[in-house]
Amino acid sequence: MEKRADIAEAGQTDAWRRRAERPGPETFLLAALSEVRSVARTARYPLAVASAGPAREGAAAIVTQLDDYMLPRLRRIGAPMLAVVGGSTGAGKSTLVNSLVRAPVSRAGALRPTTRAPLLVCHPADATWFGDRAVLPGLVRASQPGVERLQVINAPLLVPGIALLDAPDIDSVVAANRTLARELLAAGDLWLFVTTAARYADAVPWRVLREARERGTVVAIVLDRVPPEARDDITGHLARMLAAQGLDEAPLFTISESTLDAFGLLPEADVAPVKRWLDGVARSGAQRRHLIRRTLFGAVAAVGPRVDSLAAAAEDQVNAASVMAGMVRAAYAASMSDVESSIKCGAVLRGEVLSRWQELLASGELRLALRATTGPRRTQASAALAERPIPGRRFQTAVSTALAGLIVEADVAAALQCRQRWRSEPAGRALLDAEGDQRGTVGDAAFDLVHDWQTWLRAAVNAEAPRARTRARSYATASTALLATIAAVAPVDDDEAVAVVGAATVRSVMMRRVLAKPDIRALGERARAELLVRFSNLLGAEVDRRLAALSDADVEVGLSQRLRVAAGHVRAAQSGFDSGLEDAA
Repeated sequence: MEKRADIAEAGQTDAWRRRAERPGPETFLLAALSEVRSVARTARYPLAVASAGPAREGAAAIVTQLDDYMLPRLRRIGAPMLAVVGGSTGAGKSTLVNSLVRAPVSRAGALRPTTRAPLLVCHPADATWFGDRAVLPGLVRASQPGVERLQVINAPLLVPGIALLDAPDIDSVVAANRTLARELLAAGDLWLFVTTAARYADAVPWRVLREARERGTVVAIVLDRVPPEARDDITGHLARMLAAQGLDEAPLFTISESTLDAFGLLPEADVAPVKRWLDGVARSGAQRRHLIRRTLFGAVAAVGPRVDSLAAAAEDQVNAASVMAGMVRAAYAASMSDVESSIKCGAVLRGEVLSRWQELLASGELRLALRATTGPRRTQASAALAERPIPGRRFQTAVSTALAGLIVEADVAAALQCRQRWRSEPAGRALLDAEGDQRGTVGDAAFDLVHDWQTWLRAAVNAEAPRARTRARSYATASTALLATIAAVAPVDDDEAVAVVGAATVRSVMMRRVLAKPDIRALGERARAELLVRFSNLLGAEVDRRLAALSDADVEVGLSQRLRVAAGHVRAAQSGFDSGLEDAA
């Protein structure tokens, strides 16, 4: 029996050990929030869409609040509480802090902004926690007033367990001060929000208070400089405004207008209600944990929606990049379609090319070329023809120039359309301003392309001709290449081409004789297809060149998914956090 009891006791001990070693809910939440921090810290929103600016600020704000508040607080639930004293310019924040600790530790005065650097006042027993950068790790500490960094000052009159942080003005004329004030307010377990009888209805304080409500931050309101004769009216009005904004549970303290003493302090009796409340929070572990839990849980609950908005902004980036890329591809596809239509309807046979065509007819060169053409079965050319110059050189040159001009015009038109369409989009305008308006650039490449195409065509003719190296064969090969060129740029549909190049050209007897040769017609169709492929590749390279600006912007396609997964992990960890938070404390 004793042996069985020993075994049972050992099993129970092992069970308790396993339960003690099992990660608590705060462990999973720490991991989830760390994941959010990792993704948000590297999130980029390079394209200038409407959501990009707020997303960049939002990502930075989340990372800052995680570093300054949520992660340190989760690691030390039972650590001393931080009460951030915030408010508008001239509300009396510094005077209130000085009066609560009964010493002029924070500079106050008529010169604005007076709170140039944040000041943290704590009991000496809490100095280690607030001085070793466990909280607000991004702020360098200083022990002497007047230094432009976080000042940590010991105040023996404060009760251990709570510290006061005098923050810069939320409406400071200095942008850096406003930003810092928001960061510090987001790092507090409690907001001690100071306003005045003259300015309590201002828009900026209420915007900040609404943010506190949305994040679940615990707020206490200090209404300063209240005329005694209007105390009840003003206090009642402010209370109604707080209730309308869902802040009716916020403690409201009123400080009457009074004369400061020689040290710039308010009468001790005037600040006594605020001091008693803060001391009560500091002395009561249960109340302190309750307030910390409310603020922390509210901050955690707000992470999911905030990360969702970052994910939506990341999707905006991907969508904007896709739309802009589609604009480029559509513009060049339309230009390539115009090129193909122009070639197939015989539009090349105009202007200089038409003059050279008529020259071919008048000189008899085309008739001689038809007699001397080579085919897959035989090559015949009389000795007289063999002595003649290569036929149709001027015509071939004119065709080359016309084809190169056609693709250059197409590139210029597509580039113009791209610029116009990108200019209609904020992201496109920003890229164009950064990269410069890129105009059509195929120029020399177009002429080289047509030259290479003609070389390819001669090689294709040679491949089908007999191997004999004779002048007659050379003349026959050149004649075949000439006729194949004519077939390549001749109209595919007579009825459609009449309006383009004229009935006389389309219905020319010699044109019909050229196209009547099956081998020449087949070679011409093959040459046209090869030319269109080369043109398409050239414009495709232009598309890639123009899309390089988007590629350089480096929009992360998977960012939205990474953010949504991280937000989902926070929500999953959050569900078990509240019930286990008391044990973690």
